[in-house]
Amino acid sequence: MSGISIIIVNYNVKYFLRQCLQSIYASECTVPYEVFVVDNASHDGSQLMAETYFPEVKWIQNEENLGFSKANNLAIALCNYNHTLILNPDTIIQEDTLQVVYDFMLTHPDAGAVGVKMVDGSGCYLPESKRGFPSPLSAIFKLTGISKLLPKSKFFNAYYAGHLSVAKENKVDVLTGAFMFFRTALLQEIGGFDEDYFMYGEDIELSYAVKEKGYENYYLPSTQIIHFKGESTKKISRTYIKNFYGAMAIYANKRSDKGSVMWRLVLYIGIILSAILGTTKKLISRVLRPMFDIMILLVLTMGLQLAWAKFYHHDAAYYSNANFSVVYLGVILTAIFCYYLFGQYDDRHNLKHLIYGFFLSTALSLSIYSLLPTAFRFSRFILLILCLYSPIILYLTRLVYNYFLKGRFSFDTNRNKRIGIVGQGSSVAKISELVRHFSSSSELVGHVGIGTETGDLGRLDDLASIVDSRALNELIFCSADLPLNKIFGSMATLGTKVSYKVANNDNTSILGSDSKERVGEWYTIDIGFKVNQPFHVRTKRILDIGFALCLILVFPVMLVSPNRFPFLLNLWSVIIGKKSWTGYTVGDPKHHELPRIRPGVFSLEDSRGFVDNHSFNLWYSKNYSTWTEFVALIKLLYTKRAANTYD
Repeated sequence: MSGISIIIVNYNVKYFLRQCLQSIYASECTVPYEVFVVDNASHDGSQLMAETYFPEVKWIQNEENLGFSKANNLAIALCNYNHTLILNPDTIIQEDTLQVVYDFMLTHPDAGAVGVKMVDGSGCYLPESKRGFPSPLSAIFKLTGISKLLPKSKFFNAYYAGHLSVAKENKVDVLTGAFMFFRTALLQEIGGFDEDYFMYGEDIELSYAVKEKGYENYYLPSTQIIHFKGESTKKISRTYIKNFYGAMAIYANKRSDKGSVMWRLVLYIGIILSAILGTTKKLISRVLRPMFDIMILLVLTMGLQLAWAKFYHHDAAYYSNANFSVVYLGVILTAIFCYYLFGQYDDRHNLKHLIYGFFLSTALSLSIYSLLPTAFRFSRFILLILCLYSPIILYLTRLVYNYFLKGRFSFDTNRNKRIGIVGQGSSVAKISELVRHFSSSSELVGHVGIGTETGDLGRLDDLASIVDSRALNELIFCSADLPLNKIFGSMATLGTKVSYKVANNDNTSILGSDSKERVGEWYTIDIGFKVNQPFHVRTKRILDIGFALCLILVFPVMLVSPNRFPFLLNLWSVIIGKKSWTGYTVGDPKHHELPRIRPGVFSLEDSRGFVDNHSFNLWYSKNYSTWTEFVALIKLLYTKRAANTYD
């Protein structure tokens, strides 16, 4: 039967899935189509969302995560139409995409599968849109970065078929699993995806099988899609290394007559290089940066000691008989720990927390100094100057780190967003409210009108000049007001000047990604919640442990507390990190929309008067502070409160 069967494998990406389905049902397609969503045991409410907004979707619910291949194969066996599209949930297709690829198949009988041009959330072309079959040599060039130096070379960038024009239709070896359009009969004859692959590599194997059957794989740039995550998502994670290189090992074994020994060597090199890359990146951010700061502060302090001896004591050798280096190092380590605690080495940081770090480090340094034996006490003047210049040095070094590591000479690389909304009427009002509500660190500059409407920034026809004149670096498109082809056209015109996000058709969530190196995120989770920010995660954990230890030290107080049983029964669970003293209240049907935190022994909702559990949990996650929790814990010592009950 003529038509298109669309298969999407979903796993805990409800908001992406909604945008994807919305773009499908907005398609201008003259042939019938059906949509299968195969869910790999999601727990984020994906099925309820689909049943509410897209009741025509054919939902297949798995009781466990079967992986990409097996999940797709379940739906492939049920396809009713003569063409099948394999589509990722983190994609948005243009209105003409389905019709373009369908018509192409009709006019190209040699085509077994078709892929299209993909761009990321910043409008950048994704090279995985077209690829060559991996070989040991092409893999080496990719792993070593040589392919990036010579992106158009057939020899050095064979992995991404760099010699083939991005703008021209071409026969290619490999299409990406994010978008693969097949003849259903061919797909079923092949047997669908090879189930030896759990994740990654299955699209390479299927592309190979298409060519083995005498058909061609085509890359088609006349239509395009947004793929928010991109191939490079989480490439240095342990899970990615295991799955990706495991898949390549399977592929090498299946091509055993074509150099499996060399393949294994390359795979081992790849695993080692990825591990080194991941470890190095973690070392730079978690170890080398603070070590470098410690070294700078230690050298400056030693220099200060010499200057103080020379100009105050008039004797450069005044401190020569006393080795204060270890004492200085101890004080500096204490200071660096305080600054770390308040976010000095996090992506998000602000001057307020830097000042908090200054006060805490100064207080601790003075306390430690007062407890030192006389023989280990150096000049109080040196200690005071060390405390005063530490935040200045750390401010400057953070600017330098961010410049080299993030490409921005800025104290906080997540700040300074200047946002423009492209839409009209009620959509702009809703999105403006959402941005202001969840994005306090961003500046909402204004909105761009559509059609005859002129926004306070101007009209869509003048978008390029508006972006330049108003220095916008992020655009939010209201898909309820704007056809997707207009969104794609704007992205193509502006290129990488700005990052892009797309609001769904009822303006309740905003999705996007700044690049293929970064996972696309639901806007509110990306920006708004404090409870899962590293600074608050650390301080909450310290408060949990500290309060637990205090309860042990003042054991009689705990015994007379009206909440003594919850405190006693959960003391060990809190200390080892299975629970936290406070957390979400139970019975929230929308808990999956919030950041994950440890289960709380207590919740605080009855002191706030919220109308339902989700309202409290939303408030708690957005407005969390260690001080609020500390005050609440003190009150819990003498005020009866029911503990959370978990099934």
